[in-house]
Amino acid sequence: MKKLKVWGPIVGILACIVGIYFYLSEERGLELNLKKNDPVAAKEAQTKIDKSFETPVSSDVTEEYETMKDGELIQEVHDMTHQKVEADKKWGSSEVTAEKVQTLFNVIKNKDFQNGNTKDMLLAILEPWIRKDFSNAVSAHNRIWSFQNGNTGKATRLLTPQEELEYIEDQFR
Repeated sequence: MKKLKVWGPIVGILACIVGIYFYLSEERGLELNLKKNDPVAAKEAQTKIDKSFETPVSSDVTEEYETMKDGELIQEVHDMTHQKVEADKKWGSSEVTAEKVQTLFNVIKNKDFQNGNTKDMLLAILEPWIRKDFSNAVSAHNRIWSFQNGNTGKATRLLTPQEELEYIEDQFR
């Protein structure tokens, strides 16, 4: 009987602590969901993404494109799509910037590919990106993913601006 008198209040206190923890976790989860759907937060995130897009890159990076083989150029574009899309698995990342997009486009346009369809595919993906139109990112990712015989990591949707900004900060900052 004495053990029950000692353990009863301890179990009660622990139950209260666990209950408070889950209550606060739910409130915090609600707050995060509201922030992801908040138009003001989305606009702020998009402004930061646009600023990131204009970030200059090292000339070493852009010169490297000149020496890349067909498969490496394909992989570079694929890695760039990861910044824009939701997929259950992503291997590799490359920040999307105006300078990189334009340089890649020019290199690919002037390169002789073993397969002309590959060249056409990459140019069709990159051309809208020059104008900051990434609405094709999911189809671009999945087209390259299929071309590379992917079986895990198919893109399902575009990231929200907040998700994309989080990806940029996690991967490149």
